[in-house]
Amino acid sequence: MPVILKIDSHRKVVYSTFYGKLTDEELLRHGARIASDPDFRKDFSEIVDFTDVTQASISKDTLTTMANTRSLFSQSVFHIVVAAGGALFDLASRYKELSRKSRPNLFVVHTRAEAYKLLAKRKE
Repeated sequence: MPVILKIDSHRKVVYSTFYGKLTDEELLRHGARIASDPDFRKDFSEIVDFTDVTQASISKDTLTTMANTRSLFSQSVFHIVVAAGGALFDLASRYKELSRKSRPNLFVVHTRAEAYKLLAKRKE
């Protein structure tokens, strides 16, 4: 699977960095991978980074399924998607719109620096 999962218990953040070709299957399986990690906690925030994705083949059905699936995380945590621009940014923005009710604190940003600034604001 073209994803690196890191859970930082000290900072209380789950980092998922996708790279290469991104498919429906990888996105749909990733939640189970997070849930099975012994370091995962529901109250951690999440950063999903698509900066290194070179090709994406994600269907609207997958976005809808993910948006309608209950989040592994607590309702109050921040979900931050990093997508530099173009089609991936549009895809992440569509997901944000579909996820308004299930993930009210979902943000889409262009850079990792923006993601870290949002996390810092959450802690204030």
